[in-house]
Amino acid sequence: MLPLARQQHSLRLLNSTKQVVRLVSTQPASTTTSHNTGDNRIETIRRVLFESPQRPATTTPLEGEALEQHNTIERAWKLHTMRERERKQRTLEKQFRSLHQAMSELEKTSDRLFKGAIVKSRHITYPKQAKIPTETPSAQGWDYAYKAPTDSTQ
Repeated sequence: MLPLARQQHSLRLLNSTKQVVRLVSTQPASTTTSHNTGDNRIETIRRVLFESPQRPATTTPLEGEALEQHNTIERAWKLHTMRERERKQRTLEKQFRSLHQAMSELEKTSDRLFKGAIVKSRHITYPKQAKIPTETPSAQGWDYAYKAPTDSTQ
């Protein structure tokens, strides 16, 4: 327990600055946990919330042919991801070259359109422009005056 003067000082800090003050205990960890021996709920809550679950080591070391198969699969996966990354990079480079070519053609064609294409609007950005699809009721609501068409063939 903190001395009374220290408690009052921390309360004055809380009241005057409206900030949370965290006091750190100077006692060793073994003596602080001895107070909670009657009620383990706090420790259980801390363990559940903040500690990662301990899992038993179920993997066995690979040997021989299984290790070779594993390494082959690993190399194939790395090769696949490298090729995918290079393909995406080539696509982006191609798009950039096309954009650059179109902008240079626009600059040759019309200076006014070129300047309009490179100026960014300060007021409108993409997420604000996009209409988010929603499943909301219509603005008109329910039509209470609606009458189903009658079948005149009977």
